[in-house]
Amino acid sequence: MSSRRSLRPIERQPVDRGRPFHALREPQGSRRSASTPSAPHGGWRGGGPLGAPIIAALLLVVALIATATLGSLGSGGADASPGSSPEVLVGTEIEGTLAFGRAGSIFGVSGAELRGLTAGSTDREIAWGDGGRWLYFVRHRDEDGGVRTASGGIQKYRLVIPTLIRVGVLGGSEEQLLDGLIPGAQPTLNWSAFIFDPAPAPDGRIALATDLKDGLAGRAVVIRLLSGSSIVTPDLPVQIPYGHQDPAWSPDGTMLYYVQNGIASDGSASRLIRYDLASKSVARLGERGLIEPAPSPDGRWIAATRITAKGSDVVILDAATGQVALEVTRGGRSWSPAWSPDGSRLAFLAPRESDAALQVATLQRSSTGLLSVLSIASILRDPVDADVRPAWGALGPTTSGASPSP
Repeated sequence: MSSRRSLRPIERQPVDRGRPFHALREPQGSRRSASTPSAPHGGWRGGGPLGAPIIAALLLVVALIATATLGSLGSGGADASPGSSPEVLVGTEIEGTLAFGRAGSIFGVSGAELRGLTAGSTDREIAWGDGGRWLYFVRHRDEDGGVRTASGGIQKYRLVIPTLIRVGVLGGSEEQLLDGLIPGAQPTLNWSAFIFDPAPAPDGRIALATDLKDGLAGRAVVIRLLSGSSIVTPDLPVQIPYGHQDPAWSPDGTMLYYVQNGIASDGSASRLIRYDLASKSVARLGERGLIEPAPSPDGRWIAATRITAKGSDVVILDAATGQVALEVTRGGRSWSPAWSPDGSRLAFLAPRESDAALQVATLQRSSTGLLSVLSIASILRDPVDADVRPAWGALGPTTSGASPSP
């Protein structure tokens, strides 16, 4: 990649590891014909972060490519052999459950213990809901589909279908909430929607970045609210086809934060937006280049990934003003923040080997309210999936009241 960083939509390459810009474009590159029934994996629609074009996180991707290339982590998942599971470092103590991805499965650290939370091999986009009782995630599967051509034939595509699922913190059966398959008039005309970034609200609604609307795929991936089987699209400003990503709720559920994507010639055009559900008004927060907002448990702060020409860093913003209150990292090599349940620590990712290291920063607040970083430490011996944002839930396997209600 040249040193000149273009912000035009590009085809996402297998070595790209950052959070995606969820734009849509005409399908190409994953077509299948009758003579090539075994075309390579990876449909353009519904392919998750590895199948989407990128603008908002392009500079983050550049920084990561400079330090890492993709490599195999070996087998993983809840049923993987003990040797393939990551190991918790001595001295680690995690309140609640800190979830992360490894080799396509989701694991969690509680106290000093590690356990598998999902048994899939294509699981990502994780979030906790209902006070940490439910883990939400998106799983992907391969299917064949296609579109009708102008001549009346069928252009075949290899689709990667996303499914939104939840499972209790204590395990148990998985519950499917939303499937991205869009059935056609016949199976060869099936299609797929995008589903990204589930964010459960305190009232049970789930904010999503998706193009799914009325059973069809829309023009752009935008923030929509899932309530039961109903999907509502708030009236939010959007620049077609650049769309939205990274929804996150304030602790009381009155504000919805998200990233509005756009295009610029001199850097990331992503803007952090605050949506007031009562007044239905929006306001920009902070500077350009902020993605992955994470409100603190008390609502006073917002952790975020800041993209600059140097790469990406984790910062903490004042939720009222959008001003940067603390630069947690400054090396241009970190992303994907997640608060601890008590707000005293912040987990995030940094490059390690061919993927990422899961790190935890311990924070301190002075008598005047100023934040500072006491320490930063890795908590796992092994690398984790760089494209799965960690999520920190309030409950662990032995926490009183951890069992989810039916």
